[in-house]
Amino acid sequence: MKRREKIEKPLVCIVIVNWNGEKIIGDCLDSLKKTSYKNLKMVVIDNGSKDKSKEIIKKFKGVELITLKKNVGYAPAINLGWSYCLKKHSPKYICNMNNDIVTIRKDWLSLMVEELEGDDLKGICSNKTVSKEGLVETQCFDEEKKKIVEEERGQYDFIKEVGMVGGAIFLVKVKVIKNIGGLDENFFFGPDDKDYCLRAKKEGFKIIFHGFSKSLHLGSFSYKASDKDEIYKHQSYGKIIYSFRHDNFFGKLKTILFQFTRTFISKRDSLYGNSFSNILLVLSSI
Repeated sequence: MKRREKIEKPLVCIVIVNWNGEKIIGDCLDSLKKTSYKNLKMVVIDNGSKDKSKEIIKKFKGVELITLKKNVGYAPAINLGWSYCLKKHSPKYICNMNNDIVTIRKDWLSLMVEELEGDDLKGICSNKTVSKEGLVETQCFDEEKKKIVEEERGQYDFIKEVGMVGGAIFLVKVKVIKNIGGLDENFFFGPDDKDYCLRAKKEGFKIIFHGFSKSLHLGSFSYKASDKDEIYKHQSYGKIIYSFRHDNFFGKLKTILFQFTRTFISKRDSLYGNSFSNILLVLSSI
């Protein structure tokens, strides 16, 4: 009887962009230590943090830290991480992860890699994220991003090819990167993930949502920890670029009007819907 050869799992590099995340980066990295998928490298790009993030990151054995002197934006920092990983480690997959993600399944990565390994054209995969309150967060399945804030009851426990996925956890086959390049650095703070999915689809790659791979999302930490004026500026700029690149005429008009309105009115908590109690007037910052 022939001995069964052990199949080596492909190398995955996890790239995390951190910015002033001292309150949550430790939880993120600690959860990754429990991941059952062992053929991986962890790289953190510190995007000019002014807090104690770097000291916390350095305590984690095996985590490679790249320190930037200033916040260059999310997409440029991710691209720097991708280039570093491709040059130093030559992985088959790279997984972008927000610093406010806590993985709650040991096999979260194994499930996604196995799904992409099954088809050469499956290029990008993301999983289901839930809030601390047990609510399903943004699931982005088509060109029109919709907020979903509802109790997690297993209603998204499926694997499905979709139009696009969100970028809180974003597993990319290196073949895709070599084919279409990195994230568009015009997007300082989103929606680079949506744009990248549409670029990949245009080249024939499939985008997969994996509802059985589940993670906890502590929730828009960079948004909440930042100067809102700074975030508004970059978010609005990115959304206008995205809209003029991908939307029809009425979509472009809607985006312009909405971003103008955001100059005066916004939400107290970006994870929840439109309601009187969630309205925040920002006239004082004009």
